[in-house]
Amino acid sequence: MDIKLQLNRAMIALDAFFKGVKKSNKSHSTKTILIVFQQILGDSIILQPSLQRYTKIYPECEGYTVKMLVRPQVFSFMKETLPLPENIIYESVDFKLFLEDYRYYQKIVKKYRGEADILIVPGTSLSAEVFSAASDANRKIGLTRNMDVKKPFIMAVFTKIAYTERVRPEKTDMILQMHRLLMHYLGDTEYKARLPMLLPKDKIINDKHYCVVCPGSSMMAKCWPADRFSAAIDHIFEKYGLRSHLCGGTNEEKFEFLILSKVNHPEAVVSHIGKSSFSDWSAIVQHADLVLSNDSATIHMAVAARVPAICIVGVHAKYQVFPYMVDEINSGDKLPIFVLKNMSCERCCITGYYIGSGNSECMKRIIKNRCSICVDAIKLEDVLKEIDKVLDIETLSYQKNKVLD
Repeated sequence: MDIKLQLNRAMIALDAFFKGVKKSNKSHSTKTILIVFQQILGDSIILQPSLQRYTKIYPECEGYTVKMLVRPQVFSFMKETLPLPENIIYESVDFKLFLEDYRYYQKIVKKYRGEADILIVPGTSLSAEVFSAASDANRKIGLTRNMDVKKPFIMAVFTKIAYTERVRPEKTDMILQMHRLLMHYLGDTEYKARLPMLLPKDKIINDKHYCVVCPGSSMMAKCWPADRFSAAIDHIFEKYGLRSHLCGGTNEEKFEFLILSKVNHPEAVVSHIGKSSFSDWSAIVQHADLVLSNDSATIHMAVAARVPAICIVGVHAKYQVFPYMVDEINSGDKLPIFVLKNMSCERCCITGYYIGSGNSECMKRIIKNRCSICVDAIKLEDVLKEIDKVLDIETLSYQKNKVLD
């Protein structure tokens, strides 16, 4: 690792640690609420239903100001795809740089120290814990894991000093339920966990019926092998005549090459990977007949669009990510189908912070940029079985509508 980067990280950790353990004598009465949201695209979709409630708990008419700190790219995504409360002030913070550049860290800490009466972290990570530790807010409320983090050491330390109040979920709480738990803690006891919503988009794909396939994810450890995705695409085309539209970011363009090099029917594939805006990505998903994806933002987008979805998922964060659990199901709501392989090492990134923690063989795979053992264990035939269940129903629906037309 670069020595300069190591030095920057060390200075950041030391500064935040001493700020965190030092008791501040100041008391802020600014009535500013600071939501620290350092998470990524899919997490922002999951947050959307509860985000609407912060201004109910802290109303503007009572003098409150609600600010949300969010990654620049995530904020762009949220603006283009999600219905957002207008009376929340959104400000961009590069949380990656915040942990790597001491000057940037100092700039951000200086900007927000003394500003917030209450700091709320609706999903923990090292950057959020460091930010909270360095903050001098009167109350620092964190939605934490259901168990104490013990490794890595730095995460264990900052988890202990970051918050004045912790909201701890049950082991089997899904993230939507965790947000409900936080809302209840903050005072909105009527809030119920429900599915998120998207801004409606017009159809931009000419195909009357089609599937969306997302072969990438935020980490290679979560990515089902590309040859199996290719086989699933061929199956969908041969049995149902549907083309598959690939979605993903610019950093996932390699999946386009891998898929196209392995499919038997390249004419069945249309790639939008790295070529579509966030708005277009949402539009493509909203009008699909099926979404097939790894654990990624595309799955959460499909759920928010009420589109049938199949998620190929490892058991790294079992319960937190799946199964989808809500307090109320409304007309038109569709819960995603999860295809997985249970293993004794499940919840590794909950108990050990990193995917593969505690399993040396799995860590070796991940270091080599391969998927985790539990993702690799998911068989093609298990995925095809779920695809057929969904598309057989959808095909009957097409035929019925055609007769009615």
